[in-house]
Amino acid sequence: MNSVPVLMYHHILEKDSFIASSIENFEKQMKFLAENNYKTLTSKEFLEFKQGKKKFKKAIFITFDDGWRDNYYFAYPVLKKYNLKATIFLVTEWIEKASEKKSEFKPLKHNEAKKEVQINPSSVILNWNEIEKMSDVLDFHSHTHSHRDFYFGKEYSWEEEFEKSKEILKNRLGVDSKHLCWPRGKYDNNLIMLVKKNFKIFYTTKRGINLADNNLDEIKRIAIKKDDRWLKKQIKIFSNPIFGYLYSKVKPE
Repeated sequence: MNSVPVLMYHHILEKDSFIASSIENFEKQMKFLAENNYKTLTSKEFLEFKQGKKKFKKAIFITFDDGWRDNYYFAYPVLKKYNLKATIFLVTEWIEKASEKKSEFKPLKHNEAKKEVQINPSSVILNWNEIEKMSDVLDFHSHTHSHRDFYFGKEYSWEEEFEKSKEILKNRLGVDSKHLCWPRGKYDNNLIMLVKKNFKIFYTTKRGINLADNNLDEIKRIAIKKDDRWLKKQIKIFSNPIFGYLYSKVKPE
């Protein structure tokens, strides 16, 4: 039984920084995947793999969190160039606010971008037009409605986080999303039970292996760092169920 590594990105920017990969390193990584004939899965294919409905010999699942606008300017063209697929988990309230007006794109580091979301979200967050343009390459799913940041004056219950996010994705994109990514990777068993009314498969920030075992409660992901050589090593480890399991026990993050 093989494991499918799930890659976790946030920002793609000019230089590497906190939860940001440089444009140069991202291109090297995507080129490596393409040249070595890795199949980059759609969200539907990854779910089918986990459920044991489809088998893939040499597969990767690429994910991005939040919905940063730099994904449109810097990640999307590279993915398209190499004919690769990926998924973005959207904070739907941020996308809604960013779509209310047009602003010049600001490629900011994460902490600066988080502040900018509250002042001028359209400069750093994707809008629905950009999301629609990227839909030939990317799938879009839920990262809750507010990311539990409550930037815009209203606090939401967890039920509202799930329901609003799912409803907006359905209305805006026609997507009946089954995939949810936890904000900051924080969750517990009670939340998992609650969210199952709306979603089916749940993504963490924990490192580890992903087998075709129908366990959909804790999808493990690799936070991406460095260059293609680093990525090659991580893929080798986490494609192997035994090595990946042992390595994640020693280095869980």
